[in-house]
Amino acid sequence: MAIGMALVTSCAHWPPLGQESTAGVGLEPAPPAPGEQSRQGSGVAAEGAAPAGLDPVATDLGQPTPQWVKQASLVLLLADVEAALESVQQIVQAAGGDLINLQDDRSSTGLAHQITLTLRVPEAQLTSVLAAIRPLGTVQRQSLTVEEVSTQLVDLEARVKNLRQSEQALLNIMERSGEIAQVLEVARELSTVRDSIERLAAQQQNLQRQVAYSQIDLTLQSPVADLPPLRPMDEILGHTWQVATRSVQSVTVAGLKMGLWLLAYSPYLITLVALLYGGYRLGVRRFGTSPPGNGEGA
Repeated sequence: MAIGMALVTSCAHWPPLGQESTAGVGLEPAPPAPGEQSRQGSGVAAEGAAPAGLDPVATDLGQPTPQWVKQASLVLLLADVEAALESVQQIVQAAGGDLINLQDDRSSTGLAHQITLTLRVPEAQLTSVLAAIRPLGTVQRQSLTVEEVSTQLVDLEARVKNLRQSEQALLNIMERSGEIAQVLEVARELSTVRDSIERLAAQQQNLQRQVAYSQIDLTLQSPVADLPPLRPMDEILGHTWQVATRSVQSVTVAGLKMGLWLLAYSPYLITLVALLYGGYRLGVRRFGTSPPGNGEGA
């Protein structure tokens, strides 16, 4: 009960979510309407009073600067994929970007060679990097996806700030609590709050990284090679005849080899046949039956 009252008291002094979000991203509150003396001054100077890097209209309205996550996709058709790959790596390194994924698909003869790349470049260099990559080949397909994440960043900043205030309130309660049960309960609540802070802070950092660095999905393809022409008919028939004669020779040689093996083992085969016949005759005499075919002449 004491923990809930302390948290409610602490949350009662928190500013609204929108105000915290604005302060979290480093923006100042909207300035009051200028007086008549300010209106008599230079209009250009009044507009230049906005902080650097912020939209003057958005700043006057108390809104954060728009934040964008940009992702481009580009497919190039070119003859030398390996040379184009080296050129792309040089362009990205010069722009301060990184190659974060590469997949090389080398197909069999007659099919295209394809390399798929995932690039990450500073957002300010996205346009120049794309302009430098396009001339390397023939553009087959290209696209650019832009998503505004200003609201998400503001919301994450406000939630993290509120959770940090809850964390401080719980720490104050732990300093004042003397009973072990209350201390353990506050410790569990504090652990939950800190886990939430870490999770939201990681989401915030990831989103800020996506805003600062744009992603390019690049595919380099070589054209499909021409299939070799069919050989002349006489060449095909000649090759088939050679294969057939070789097959006959192989079968003949195999038959001769088999005959030689049988001839070499013929004494054993004759002995085996004689033993089988002698056993058969002995069985006929023992059971008093005549061999087949001899019944009429007895």
